[in-house]
Amino acid sequence: MIFPVLEVTLAAADAAARRLTTAAKVKAALRKTGSTDDTLIESIIDRISAAAAGFCGLARAATGAVPTFGAETLRATWFADTAGRGSRLILPWRVPITAITSIVEAGDTLVEGTDCKLLGGGMVQRLDDDAPCNWSAEKIVAVYTAGWALPGSVPAEVEGAVIEQAKLAYLGTARDPGIKSETVPDVHQVQFNFAGGDAIGVSGLLVSVEAALSPFRNREL
Repeated sequence: MIFPVLEVTLAAADAAARRLTTAAKVKAALRKTGSTDDTLIESIIDRISAAAAGFCGLARAATGAVPTFGAETLRATWFADTAGRGSRLILPWRVPITAITSIVEAGDTLVEGTDCKLLGGGMVQRLDDDAPCNWSAEKIVAVYTAGWALPGSVPAEVEGAVIEQAKLAYLGTARDPGIKSETVPDVHQVQFNFAGGDAIGVSGLLVSVEAALSPFRNREL
């Protein structure tokens, strides 16, 4: 089986268009005002957003560009495959796939809804008179758009979990990361979350973040 080559033809506009939340929302959750630590908080959000993309198995472009949940225009190219193809192509995984701009098969431009149809999970069904048929073994090029208009359209459960992890990471910058717990007799006792602890998954994300991202994960991982 020959896998498609993925290219980004219109990348997310800037760093802000790749973040799963904003510094303002993290500061609100921290009950913090002022802009002194905005750069630090944004760098934390960038790190979490990149880890989330990795956890969900978002496809990386052939140029090595870091994958994102942010809206981008992508081009997938399947070169000639003498082994033949079935009736469904699977677009390289990005979330969500919002629209197909064009599909060219063996030099012919297909009409979506007549010649092909976008299904769930990034699958594109080839059609002939409304019935499934096999894709050509010749070169196929699909241009499509995928991703959320960040940060405004992130699902609430995902953004909420990301904010919690950003809070944890920010608060962790103010203490010795080697300290796992702290006790002041008759005053307070606290245990900190740390990499490898029960609250952190193997991805480095909080278990709650992994759970919120689970519906958007590449099931082939």
